[in-house]
Amino acid sequence: MPDVLFVAPDLHGGVGRCVAFIADALPERGVEASLFLLRSRNREYPVANPRVTRALPVIESPTALRLRLPLAFARLLAQIRRERPAIVCSHGLLCNMLVVLAKKILRGDFATVAFEHSSPAIHYGASRMRHLKCWLVSQTYRRHDAVVGVSRGVKEDLVSMFPPLRGKVRTIYNGVPLDDVREQSVGGAAPAPAGAPYHVVAVGRLEAVKDYATLIDAAALLDDPGIRFTILGEGSEHGALQRRIDARPSRSPVTLAGHIDNPFPVIAGAGAFALTSVRESFGNVLVEALCLGVPVISTDCPHGPAEILDAGRYGVLVPVGDAAALAAAVRRLAYDGKMRERLAAEGPARADAFSLERHCRDVIDLFQPLMRRGAS
Repeated sequence: MPDVLFVAPDLHGGVGRCVAFIADALPERGVEASLFLLRSRNREYPVANPRVTRALPVIESPTALRLRLPLAFARLLAQIRRERPAIVCSHGLLCNMLVVLAKKILRGDFATVAFEHSSPAIHYGASRMRHLKCWLVSQTYRRHDAVVGVSRGVKEDLVSMFPPLRGKVRTIYNGVPLDDVREQSVGGAAPAPAGAPYHVVAVGRLEAVKDYATLIDAAALLDDPGIRFTILGEGSEHGALQRRIDARPSRSPVTLAGHIDNPFPVIAGAGAFALTSVRESFGNVLVEALCLGVPVISTDCPHGPAEILDAGRYGVLVPVGDAAALAAAVRRLAYDGKMRERLAAEGPARADAFSLERHCRDVIDLFQPLMRRGAS
């Protein structure tokens, strides 16, 4: 009987990564955990925790997942009956709803905790099914014993949009295994030789929400042979972004370098890390760059970046979609050695505030009263 059963869609992407970290880390701290996934995905994050159940085989299509969701839900019910966890901790709107339904059907005495990784006002508000999603959140989240927003902004969104959640929602920032990041960064690219172009790196899915079009436009505005850009990642916008690069030739070249399993040596060897997202509920990759001592430039998008960078104290914040502001920030970092040195020196200590160790302490503090209640 585990203390906690984690329920997540899969171990792919930012949410999957966070779930993999915490599910692996808690058993080392005396909290027995198991993991239930609705489906398998290609390029999932690995977990050492042996108790992982995947309800469905590899399914990449959201439509195909919806068609097979009844089977996945039936297997979730069977898992809860079999393991009888003290807490079921779910991640993301779909799993948060399924767990509430499972508790009603099973009349379970287990506690439930819902993690919300998206800004409801932006993520659900921009959806074609926004009214349905907001209604589902209002009907299901209040039935959980606790709700967690992964940034203060996410928490504030939840409370302002759904007032009955006031007093039930708390903020627990994502946790990043900083020692692992540092270890994986070793033995990568050699330091850039004197006179080499200042290298700006971005890492993420090539999707509209990451807004790499603005980065490409900023490179075109710079037109500086002393500065170059590399974007690591794959996605549906690859072709459109490459055409944008080709249509706007610049002496500040932009390279779409594709996906690599370990981007940390490339990040560690960069002059700066750039994040251009339209929205980021947290922003793990900013913490990873900070811990490697790499100066950071980020859009001031809702909600995580400004919180991670303390409103610009630990990195440069620029408006969303503003290519001119991004170009000016890159130029300043490239030619202001004192600023680079200060940000590089202060970054690792700031990253410590978002360590996996701190995240585990916060999660255990949340779980312990719920586990005691279940045992009584």
